[in-house]
Amino acid sequence: MRLWIAGTSGAALEVWAVAQALREAGDDPGLAGFLSLDGSAGFPLEGLVCMREAEFLGSVAPAGAQVLLAVGDPKLRRRLDERFRAAGYTFPTLVHPAAVLGRAVRLGPGCVVMAGAVLETSLSLGRHCLVNVQASVAHECRIGDYCNLGPGARLAGRVELGDGTDAGAGSVFRPGVRLGGGMVIGCGAAVVQDWPGAMTIAGNPARQLLRPGEPARG
Repeated sequence: MRLWIAGTSGAALEVWAVAQALREAGDDPGLAGFLSLDGSAGFPLEGLVCMREAEFLGSVAPAGAQVLLAVGDPKLRRRLDERFRAAGYTFPTLVHPAAVLGRAVRLGPGCVVMAGAVLETSLSLGRHCLVNVQASVAHECRIGDYCNLGPGARLAGRVELGDGTDAGAGSVFRPGVRLGGGMVIGCGAAVVQDWPGAMTIAGNPARQLLRPGEPARG
């Protein structure tokens, strides 16, 4: 079973770094190369290949390949998940050797946990979540599908994030807050109350960032 990373941006470099660390630790995920729309990559491939997605779907059988979705946009990650899943591909989880996972931590298909992250105990992450360097998730948190936890994000106990939430670097979450899906949380934001979803919040304490004519919610 060979591993392919779908994406050729910074997120793909981060996922590649996890795969390299696992190989060096003796747990080689069998990386074969990268996938992109046009078959090109934005960084040196060091002997690996980059294949067009259409070519991959038409020539590489699901029985011999797994795919990791290394794109930063949660909406695009959802679309790629639907595309590859419909074609029969499966999605591994990758956990950096320098990450810490406690007991009863459940990771959905395609999750990637990067160096220095701490996932404490009795918590769950949905499909295709990216947990970046030195992020921490405390007890009984529930993280939906396609979520991003930026570098140094801090989730206290019993936090719930809806599908497609993008938590910026250094954001912090008060115990027990609940956010609906599609949230964007600015870097360094302090989230101290519930939010219904599909909005951008930032600041300390976090407040909604409004577009012209948009009514405030939450």
